[in-house]
Amino acid sequence: MMDQDPPLYTWVLSVNREVSEEEFNQCMKCLDSESVARINSIERRDDRLRSMLGRLVPHVVMKQRGIPRGEWSIKTTKHGKPYIDAPDEEKAMGYNISHDGSLVAMAFSLGPRNRVWNVGIDVRRIAPPRGVRVRDFLESLKHKLTPKELTFLDAEYPDDVVLRRIFILWTLKESYTKALGQPRGFDFRRIQCDIPKETITVDGERLRGWEFRLFKANVGIMRKNILHEEAYQCVCAVYRGGSETRFLWSEKPRELDKWLRFVTVDSIIQAGTSQLMS
Repeated sequence: MMDQDPPLYTWVLSVNREVSEEEFNQCMKCLDSESVARINSIERRDDRLRSMLGRLVPHVVMKQRGIPRGEWSIKTTKHGKPYIDAPDEEKAMGYNISHDGSLVAMAFSLGPRNRVWNVGIDVRRIAPPRGVRVRDFLESLKHKLTPKELTFLDAEYPDDVVLRRIFILWTLKESYTKALGQPRGFDFRRIQCDIPKETITVDGERLRGWEFRLFKANVGIMRKNILHEEAYQCVCAVYRGGSETRFLWSEKPRELDKWLRFVTVDSIIQAGTSQLMS
């Protein structure tokens, strides 16, 4: 039954202000040497920051669960998906990280090891690349969409509707493939999302046993003393088992409060650096 499944939670971190080099370096001290090496290999500073925060969030979650750092470790499944193993705890934590623009998100589930692995999340800013018109952006993505999905993006709809729908399709496909641990480059045309009917088929077979939680995040970002409003499409995917697949459209705050937590970069940096003193 659904209510007996391991619970799914999501943290959404907004990088709502600029992060100093000192803060960045302090947070890096919380991470293991392999994570530090991978982050330092990233060329762009903004990408390094998002990667660092994405790797820091699991540490903060475990700290808030009251589990000392020496009592848990990050392991991977045979498909390369990370999970947190705490031998003294009854539950493992499967998780997935996504980041785009000013948002870093983590979806995680607590439960028996073999029931928390298939968790995925994707977040995308609802905006075309800078200087690109919506219709041109759609044209560039057609090779990733099926004919049925293109009817969902018909030219008769206004640009803002088309743009939101593009990212609903995109994040559904990304969250599903990430939950499976599929490598980048997976052919998205193998996945067909029928949004009006709330069904998904993969290689022509109807997808069963999955739950997709869809929500929109609106955040205020301060850059050079100017407040910018940004909107993001987010989807969490988790395998539940059974014969049905569910779409949960979470638009009301009370619905989101049960499993979704919004945090700022200040809270993550403070929580992370405090580990150095604990």
